[in-house]
Amino acid sequence: MSWFDRLLVLGLPLVPRPVMKRLGRRYVAGEERTAALELGARLEAAGYRATYDVLGEAVARPDQVTAALSEYRALFADLRRRGLELNLSCKPTQMGLLIDQELCFRSVDELVRLAGAGGGFVRFEMEDSPTVDGTLGVFARLRREHGDRVGCVLQAMLRRSEADARALLAAGGPLSVRLVKGIYVEPEEVAFQDRQEIRNSFLALLERLLAGGARVGVATHDDFLYEGYLRLLTAHPEWRERSELQMLLGIRDDLRKRARAEGVPVRVYVPYGSHWVPYVKRRLAHNPRLARLALVGLFRRRERLGD
Repeated sequence: MSWFDRLLVLGLPLVPRPVMKRLGRRYVAGEERTAALELGARLEAAGYRATYDVLGEAVARPDQVTAALSEYRALFADLRRRGLELNLSCKPTQMGLLIDQELCFRSVDELVRLAGAGGGFVRFEMEDSPTVDGTLGVFARLRREHGDRVGCVLQAMLRRSEADARALLAAGGPLSVRLVKGIYVEPEEVAFQDRQEIRNSFLALLERLLAGGARVGVATHDDFLYEGYLRLLTAHPEWRERSELQMLLGIRDDLRKRARAEGVPVRVYVPYGSHWVPYVKRRLAHNPRLARLALVGLFRRRERLGD
């Protein structure tokens, strides 16, 4: 971590709310559901796909899980009313993983049932390494119950992800995986630290998952990884229908437009909600490099995705 990155992270608790809001505005749709729905509609009209993420994580009380479920129910109703794709993402610790795994399973099970009734999909996310075993344990139950209506996430930076991918494929049945580099600061014994090692792990996992029959969300803003993905599609055109590029809101608009122009399906994550301040602070603290990107975002407007 550079001295500049360290200084930015140390100063995060002192940042006033109005400034923090400006830091996060490029990467968060807004506090209200209507802002996310309007953005999602523009994305679909412009030829993109959208996944909706109600912000919140690391909850400590069951009533916080109940509140998150209530917002997701309202989101589902509005998506159906507007005729938008029913595709959402939820965090394991938002759904109660740190409280009780059974509570987490029941909560996500309800979401998947709601989505499945309308032909929709739920992405059960992944967080830092201490939560991986619990997350994959809950996902295994969800997958047995709902098949390809629910998907998981693997992080290329984690050394264990190769074994986890093998186990997921060996379990049989439909499998949907969002493949990411990973944003959490992890110890060396748990995660690769070198950038190229992480890239190599990502491409190896991508090939293994696609060759094994999984549907894969290729979540990256890295040109090197995008080019590697394109090479795999050239060598195996049949993999195209089981994969898509997935990107975060407000990052690498140039790559997003390039992929769309090249005929690669692109999905944009649309996070929203009142918990945006802790979300932004946790993200920046977990990965200091994002703090620099957010600082640049103070002086740049997010592109109108419907243009």
